[in-house]
Amino acid sequence: MKFKLLYFGEILINPKKRAQHISDIRMQFHPQLKKLVEHQPWNNLTQYMAPNPIKSPVTTRHIGGLDWNPIITPKLKLIAELDIQMLHPEILGVPRSDIDNRIKTLFDGLRCPQNEHEIGQNVPRDIGPIYTLLDDDHLITKISVNTSHLLSNHMFHPDLATASPDCVFMMIDVNLRVAEGTLENLPFMV
Repeated sequence: MKFKLLYFGEILINPKKRAQHISDIRMQFHPQLKKLVEHQPWNNLTQYMAPNPIKSPVTTRHIGGLDWNPIITPKLKLIAELDIQMLHPEILGVPRSDIDNRIKTLFDGLRCPQNEHEIGQNVPRDIGPIYTLLDDDHLITKISVNTSHLLSNHMFHPDLATASPDCVFMMIDVNLRVAEGTLENLPFMV
């Protein structure tokens, strides 16, 4: 199963308020993932699950007084391959374009927080469960990153005259794979 996630915003390398920055990244992915689970095979997964047909297709984790629903979990024996297209306003090849640390920050934004200290102060508490792509980033088994120069950010924010050097646009192709076939993940084997 393949799908695409989009992101536009800052990806800071070493932010002062790291938990809040990671939470801001998570909150850009949440509405996209919430929409994803409304469609097949997520929406009809319960009919294939045994022995409890009312079991949820996602595992809810309770952390910091919030419910988190990662969609790629060890419980469903799913893994992810990511193909990332990263466009940034910097000239390619300059030392400031720290790709590896930006990817580490992105991975933290794609996964469920592991404890309450990884949750930012401004996370909305009234939106129901928050969806994340991954239970943990060890479920990523393959990654490719292509970088390019973002020639104009006006399509994202028309008021901005110049983009922050930490502001990027990413298209993330997610290839969801089944690590081990079970009745629970049967719909994802197509």
